[in-house]
Amino acid sequence: MKLKPTAVLALLSGGVALWAGISAGWPGPRLRVWERHLEQQLLLWRGPRRPPREVVVVPIDDASLQQAAWFAQGGAGATVPAWARGLDTLPWPRAAYGQLSQRLLQAGAAAVALNVVFEGPSSRGPADDAALQRRLLEARGRVALAAEMLEPEDDRGAGGLTLVLPEPLLQAAAGPAGIGLSNTLVPGPGQAWRHPEAYAGGLLRAQGVAAPPSLSSTLLRLAGRRSRQNDAQVQLNVYGPEGQFRRLPAWQVLDPDRWRGHALRPALQGALVVVGPVEGGRHSTAFGPLSGLELLATASANSLLGDGLLPWPQAPWHRALLAAAVPVLASALALSRRRLSWRLGVLLTLLVVQVLAALLALQLANRWIPLLAPAGALVALGLLVGGQAYLLEGRERRRLRRTFERYVAPSVVAEILADPASAQGILRGRVLEVTVLFCDLQGFTALTRRRSAAGESELHVRQLNTYLGAMVDVIGAHGGTIDKFIGDAVMAVFGSPVGRGAEHEAQAAARCALAMGQRLQELNLVWSQGADNPGGGEALTPLANGIGLASGPVVAGQIGSPQRLEFTVIGDTVNLASRLEGLTRQVQRSVCLDARTALLLAGCSDLVVQPLGLHPVKGMGELEVFAVGPAPDPRGS
Repeated sequence: MKLKPTAVLALLSGGVALWAGISAGWPGPRLRVWERHLEQQLLLWRGPRRPPREVVVVPIDDASLQQAAWFAQGGAGATVPAWARGLDTLPWPRAAYGQLSQRLLQAGAAAVALNVVFEGPSSRGPADDAALQRRLLEARGRVALAAEMLEPEDDRGAGGLTLVLPEPLLQAAAGPAGIGLSNTLVPGPGQAWRHPEAYAGGLLRAQGVAAPPSLSSTLLRLAGRRSRQNDAQVQLNVYGPEGQFRRLPAWQVLDPDRWRGHALRPALQGALVVVGPVEGGRHSTAFGPLSGLELLATASANSLLGDGLLPWPQAPWHRALLAAAVPVLASALALSRRRLSWRLGVLLTLLVVQVLAALLALQLANRWIPLLAPAGALVALGLLVGGQAYLLEGRERRRLRRTFERYVAPSVVAEILADPASAQGILRGRVLEVTVLFCDLQGFTALTRRRSAAGESELHVRQLNTYLGAMVDVIGAHGGTIDKFIGDAVMAVFGSPVGRGAEHEAQAAARCALAMGQRLQELNLVWSQGADNPGGGEALTPLANGIGLASGPVVAGQIGSPQRLEFTVIGDTVNLASRLEGLTRQVQRSVCLDARTALLLAGCSDLVVQPLGLHPVKGMGELEVFAVGPAPDPRGS
């Protein structure tokens, strides 16, 4: 059973929808990478966001190191301030972290997280550890220390994990609730940065490993805050490039003169502060590389606001159904009409809506909705629809060419096919201003009877075909359209299916009529010499024709039954041309035309129109009839 093109397109669209569902619910590695690139592009289109004011970053940055180095090199005199000693290089003295924590808490910070693993005794001696221990005891329950989980390089599994905790005396001072893991899951290809709790409370817990929560979770708990999301499930929702959070360089906190009247001190009231170096590891994001300290601040802010990123829907089956619904809807709407512009417009509109929906879901709800698979499906549908339209248009053009080439010159066919939509309008029917030419042989019926009786039917047909072929050539050379053959009669139309103006068509028809008479004289000369008689070289009977021309409106289109259609013209103008051809015998002229045609020939210098007076025309009463001939050659005698 042969399927219709629309049915084939519907089946292919169903296959595209199935692919979209599978790709969205269970994407392969390459699709995950492409989806990730698309998500990052959406984040860039959304642009940076303002992070919560409650989260403050205190970086140990180049400025802090350079400021301490400036003092060490005598920039302020011979004496180096006590706060700047040993701060020109990393690692910093642990006492400095104690001093930082104390001042931040005194300024009103709710809790402080030190993103530094104080492993083993301080290289600066027991006094350094004791100074930090003292500060931790004073602020017990408000300062979080970092721990780190070291993973084996030989992939031996959870048994090879090593938990690195702070120096025991510091750990005891901070208390069990004051320790948090600084690890973050490193994303693989096509994956995003996960919230640190996805490692501490997700992966490790799933493997049965007892470990502290993430450092960001510990910070929130010490500040008396609760996460507004399931941290182990979400992705980090970065706020922009490095430096989006309010930043207070560490040296400005430690320098008493700078700290005393610092403008940001009031902003620390109730703040969650993260402290640590920003040099070293950088983490790639949509907005560029971020430091580990910036990611820690981002994780804390996401938990505080509950604005971490999540795919929606989360279940693979639900994502698959949502993604497949887009091409299914697109197919239903696109195939509801046959126009290519409608189908492509529907697909383009849905593609734009899909992208806007993804942006809105990201902006308003911090959710990823399936985008790559349904968008790819819409593009694939566009290619299918465009391909089908191209094939159908090619087939339609071939059909139209076959239809029109039977009637008009190839150049006219090319003009018609330049706009297939207009060609269809031509076939359906319309009113045109044309000049109709009707040509008939005189006495041909009697000649047919005589030759049939003499057994010369083949010769008769041969001569008629030679004549008709010559007439068709003349008509085509003058831009006319062969409408039909009626026995030995030829009907041609000037101005259909495309016109060049009523005056131009009338003049072309008149010149064509005269040229047809001239061509017939040439044929008669050949026949009189017997050159076209295969029967023995005897002369053939000469032929004479009469031509009627009439100008006016006609209805042009494909007319007939569903089994046999013919492109033709109908109307009084056609009937008048036929009647005028019949008058040629009565008025003894080879070409007769009506008043409308005569008026259109008035400005033609190479033709002479001669009035023949009023003559009765069957079914039309008395009409003024004219004859036409070539203008005299001014060079003649």
